Amino acid sequence: MKTKITLHFYAKSTKANANGLLPIYVRLTVDGKRLEFSTKKFVEKTKWSNELSKMKGTSEEARSINSYLDLMKAKVLEA
Repeated sequence: MKTKITLHFYAKSTKANANGLLPIYVRLTVDGKRLEFSTKKFVEKTKWSNELSKMKGTSEEARSINSYLDLMKAKVLEA
């Protein structure tokens, strides 16, 4: 039996902190059942790409966050 798994990262604008940074959330869907949780990482709204579900640019911060998200995705899909 095959299980359909969908993983999506997004910056949640309704939960911005006092500095104006948006938390990055994960939306995991397994066979139509949805679960959302925080990655504990924050990003500026202008530096987030909704289309790619990643941080824009090639700065050290962007590379660090994007590699963290890739690692998190691999661990979730492995489980």
